[in-house]
Amino acid sequence: MKKIILASVMTVFTTGVFAQNAALDSQLKDAQCKTAADEITKAEKATLDAKKSLKSATWVKLADAQLEMANNCGKDSLASQKAYNTYKKALEVEAGGKGTKDIEAALTGTKLYTGLMQQGAGFYNLKNYKSALSLFKLATVVNAKDTTASLYAGIVAQQAQEFGDAKTYFSKFIEQGGKDVAVFYGLSELYKNDKETAKAVEILKKGIQVNPSDKDLQSSLINAYLSGGMMAEAIDNMKQLIAATPNTPANAKNLAENIKNLGTLYENEAEEYAKKARPIESEIGNIAKEKLEVEKDLSAAEQRKAAQEEELKRLTDKLKKDPKTAAATKANIASVNQMIASATTEVDVLKKKIEKLTAASQSSAAKDAELKTLKAKESELKELAANNYKKALEIDGNNYDANYNLAVFYFNQAVVVKSGVDKMDMKTYNEKGKAIEEQVCGTFNQSKVYFDKCKSLKPDDQDLVGNMESLKGVLEQCAKRK
Repeated sequence: MKKIILASVMTVFTTGVFAQNAALDSQLKDAQCKTAADEITKAEKATLDAKKSLKSATWVKLADAQLEMANNCGKDSLASQKAYNTYKKALEVEAGGKGTKDIEAALTGTKLYTGLMQQGAGFYNLKNYKSALSLFKLATVVNAKDTTASLYAGIVAQQAQEFGDAKTYFSKFIEQGGKDVAVFYGLSELYKNDKETAKAVEILKKGIQVNPSDKDLQSSLINAYLSGGMMAEAIDNMKQLIAATPNTPANAKNLAENIKNLGTLYENEAEEYAKKARPIESEIGNIAKEKLEVEKDLSAAEQRKAAQEEELKRLTDKLKKDPKTAAATKANIASVNQMIASATTEVDVLKKKIEKLTAASQSSAAKDAELKTLKAKESELKELAANNYKKALEIDGNNYDANYNLAVFYFNQAVVVKSGVDKMDMKTYNEKGKAIEEQVCGTFNQSKVYFDKCKSLKPDDQDLVGNMESLKGVLEQCAKRK
């Protein structure tokens, strides 16, 4: 999964304050840390006093000291979290008294927020994602409107593989008005991985609304539709995108790419129909093939039986005409009768097989109709794909994928027709096979035009080189037939 990594931004929170610390005189820094530590020790003792612990000011002093440690010393990496919890304790002790507003202000103040973000970034840079996430989460509570804390919480949660938290804080970032493309993409991927396609689509649509010119989000939306089996939605979305893109020189490449992508979607949908057609086609073809083979076996068995019956007739005549060899003839007659009986059984078995296969063939009439519908839809979609590739090339003749896809389209089209010619018997081939082969060779030559263009654009593409070698062999065979 693609992760959103913004470490360079996070370092603002660490390098800013610690660069300042580095510039301080070492003695001054030590003095600040000692002062903060002394204040914390003093304040902690006060919280242990039975009377003083009942005053919110006692807890506020401890929280202030802890926050001072977090922001200016850095020796206690969890001082900001401790300060937050201590301010909460002060609020609890105040119980709605006069100091409530001041404590609440501290709990939502810039100093506490900065301390949490600063120390959270420190943990992040040390790859302690669990502690970093805890502090960033608190920062989102302290400043509920700030997108930075939500963004960082989401990033760290994703890297810690706390995907539930990642969803929560990326969503919060978006709700707060965040527009970062990577967040919309990352959040949609989280939902896609959890098979929540509808939610992934919703997030991407929001992303496109605030980033209407971003092509990656548009592509991600189409991929989300495809991964959720929503082909119709993917095609409709691509059509809308094409319709919204003016055909100007500045937009030419993008428009051609989108039209090519629409062609690819049609081709993908055609493949779905092809997948449904293959098992039906195989079943119907297997029945026809098996029936043909059994019919051949039956013909051979009947011919053997007829020959054996002729032999029986000859032997019977011989028995009448030549009594001297009667014993041998009778033995031969018995043997032939056995062969005739065996042949009769074989013929009966084969006839029953043919009856069953004929019945199966007749019962598959509905499947045959379904197959024709599926094949027709597949063919229609492939033609739509090819037409869109051609449209793309009218706008940008150097679109490699459109050229390549058209080359493959014509090559495969020729292969399918050629396979039909190869199945013809000699009589049919002599009647119309040669003419069809000429058309097939013409289609292969159409394929070559687009492959040649591809070679001029990407001469080292290995897939292209292999396909062109195959095509070269086919065209050499075509040349020999002339």
